[in-house]
Amino acid sequence: MRHTYGFPYATLDNSNGGKAKSDTGMMAKAMSVTPADPNLVPKASKMPLPSISACGDQWMMVDWHDHPKANQAARSLAALLRQEPQAFCDEVVAGVRTMAMRLPETRGLQNPNQAVSWRDQAQAWLSEKAKEALCWPASEGRLQVLPACYEPPLAPDLVLVAERCGLSVSDVIRHHLESELVAEVIGFMPGFAYLGGLHPALKLPRRDSPRQKVPEGSIAIAGNQSAVYPSPTPGGWHLIGACPLRLFRPLCDPPALIQEGDRIRFERISLEAFEQQWSQR
Repeated sequence: MRHTYGFPYATLDNSNGGKAKSDTGMMAKAMSVTPADPNLVPKASKMPLPSISACGDQWMMVDWHDHPKANQAARSLAALLRQEPQAFCDEVVAGVRTMAMRLPETRGLQNPNQAVSWRDQAQAWLSEKAKEALCWPASEGRLQVLPACYEPPLAPDLVLVAERCGLSVSDVIRHHLESELVAEVIGFMPGFAYLGGLHPALKLPRRDSPRQKVPEGSIAIAGNQSAVYPSPTPGGWHLIGACPLRLFRPLCDPPALIQEGDRIRFERISLEAFEQQWSQR
């Protein structure tokens, strides 16, 4: 029996079994260190500070730049604004290392200075909270275990990824299964979760030539992220497997299976199990 599952290259045959300045600015004093030993003096930390900028008339954005806790801070600050609404904030959107906030509508205001007041309040609030968010404990998102099939018909780039990473195919699969992934942001298309935390041995740039159509369910990697395509779409990530679950369900609440902050772990399944789960969707 032959199946395609929407994968144009995956006909399955079961007949054979199938930046900013430092936030410290201080140099630690070293005991018994003289000017003649400059290499022994501890260097100051150069962790980037968050910056705040205007995005048009109604939006403001916080950027944590390359801080290692940037995504955690962005998600935490967005969650705080949703839990404790502020008069100067109508909407908030978290990104991989940024958070955007929309100020209230200004048209029709009787007091023309109100818009300026909102922006000043937002600037002051963000300046304080953006730094604090870097010290907040990480929220423990729910753990989701997703089935993953790495069989060749569903993994057209698996061998190439192994070659470019200097690994065996088995090692690529093992590193992907061992990756501690977190849904950093939902975007690009409904239900598409950017999963940060990919094993560093699998870090690769995107494909030189994007595909015109990536099948639904494709498991992909690019940079330090992994993802599962919830719908057929053009895409330039490396396809190393497939997940049989339906990630975007318009009639469900919420419609996206993966939510921002979720912890994701992949669990390997056979081609037979993939076929069975796909047919039961």
